[in-house]
Amino acid sequence: MDVIVPAIPGTYDGFRATLRAFIAEHKPTLAWKQRTGLRVPDRAADVELLRTYVRAIHDAGYVLDRFSAEPGDPHEQRILEQELVAAGVPHVLGNPLVAGALKHFGTDEQRSTYLPPMARGDHIWTQLFSEPDAGSDLTSLQTRAGRDGDDFVVVGQKVWSTWAQWSDYGYLLARTEPVEGPAGISAFILDMRSPGVDVRPLREMTGTTDFNEVFFDEVRVPAVNMIGAPGEGWRVAGASLAEERSNVGGAGGVDPVQRLVGLARRHNRGGRPAVEDGAVRQQIGGFAARSRIQRHLGQRMATKAMKGQITAADAPLAKIWFSELNLEMVEAALALQGARSMAVEGDELTVEDGRWQDAFLYARAWTIAGGSNEIMRNLIAERGLGLPREPRGQS
Repeated sequence: MDVIVPAIPGTYDGFRATLRAFIAEHKPTLAWKQRTGLRVPDRAADVELLRTYVRAIHDAGYVLDRFSAEPGDPHEQRILEQELVAAGVPHVLGNPLVAGALKHFGTDEQRSTYLPPMARGDHIWTQLFSEPDAGSDLTSLQTRAGRDGDDFVVVGQKVWSTWAQWSDYGYLLARTEPVEGPAGISAFILDMRSPGVDVRPLREMTGTTDFNEVFFDEVRVPAVNMIGAPGEGWRVAGASLAEERSNVGGAGGVDPVQRLVGLARRHNRGGRPAVEDGAVRQQIGGFAARSRIQRHLGQRMATKAMKGQITAADAPLAKIWFSELNLEMVEAALALQGARSMAVEGDELTVEDGRWQDAFLYARAWTIAGGSNEIMRNLIAERGLGLPREPRGQS
């Protein structure tokens, strides 16, 4: 398939310059240190500064397509994404995957009630999908929501929920129907301030609390907060999961290969700069080639989406490619540092204040986020290539 990535015309230079100046004027100064991956501020004051920043962007007319019923100018959207990412602070707060669910399955009232505040930063959302015994295989989730008059009563537990400690609303999957598997699952909008919701941040090996456990003790959710029909939750979630996997596949922002080149220039191997070592050059050259392929995969997927030709294998393929390449590159970065790779953030001997060490500790999360790579390979084989399904365990 031809990949369509049209050049942005020079007539948009003024739009870019105006946007760049606006971001520079409104970008907040945070106590929180932005790191690689899906990271979350640990101070309420920083969250409020980010809300103000996102609100200013929205009110100035810079709205991302993911929050709008009508697509904007495609060139302006690309510039908007590029400049907001380059700013280096979050421009979308929380996990906004529910936006896609509301667009395709939500009622008009749900869309008008929740999409504008989400785009403006007034509402922060979290995704309430994974459970201790149901991660990549969400069809085995056990959180239940039983009908009681005009409400559903939710009992259960979720885990790995980013931004839950600061969220106003949650995008919840729970069992409502008396059948096993995906047909028993429904999707809900959950007010995170509801009685019976208990959020417990998890301290990870990175030292940060980017994920949370969330417990539900007979939490009442109005029936009008269901997204789609009863038992339709798996279909509702499908579009969201595809979007998350494609985002993981395109994650990483600035190409880290040039950072590796700089690292190889600054560190020695055998008494010479590591960049002069043939094996190091070969390795970095390989990373550069694979990084170019990663970009092509993302562009190809965007082209297929534009033409309505996305398949079940596209997002998993890009997700696997990125997450495994990223892991190998951060491992190579630590190897280049030698013994200094054991120094972490705050140590005077560390390189780039521990950026690579933090990226290494976080890198395996990308191989799990949006569904583990093992599950992704099954999706490619079964849904993309039509191969026989993997035998399921006996209950």
